[in-house]
Amino acid sequence: MMMLTTALAGTAGGDRSATNPLLAALFGGTASGLIAAATGLLLGMQLPALYVLAFFLIGAGPVLGQQLAAGKLGQDWKSLLGGVVGFILPVVSSLILWPLLVWLFNRSFGFGMLWLGSLLGLILGVAGFFAVGLTMGQDPVWVGLGWAVLWSLWGGSVAAFMAAGARS
Repeated sequence: MMMLTTALAGTAGGDRSATNPLLAALFGGTASGLIAAATGLLLGMQLPALYVLAFFLIGAGPVLGQQLAAGKLGQDWKSLLGGVVGFILPVVSSLILWPLLVWLFNRSFGFGMLWLGSLLGLILGVAGFFAVGLTMGQDPVWVGLGWAVLWSLWGGSVAAFMAAGARS
């Protein structure tokens, strides 16, 4: 799935950065997946304040992955802020609000690439969520793992599209 994402993300032309989309997808998916797994653990512990905070931080995962792949971790706080604020509602925000706010806070990313990466990532994430559900059967533990897989796939594809669509 990551190869398809990077193949599609690598087709953009113009003045682009030299950030590796596959590396950005790996870092973005890992960051988003770990944060999503933390939200699942915090939900079970019944700590609503920490759960909400960790839930909003899922939106920062792809931005962190792109910054790690570019070697610019922590140099662009506006994109991180846009990712956190843009992740208010999980499905609606990841399709509309998240790409718009990240693009508004940092115009070096193409809005079309952000939106397309978010759309493809959400489709891959939902497919991964249900694939985990089908393989685990009736054990209710799969929901937490499926949640982490959903946002890991979303974060990885968005980070790949961010890396491919970033202007130098």
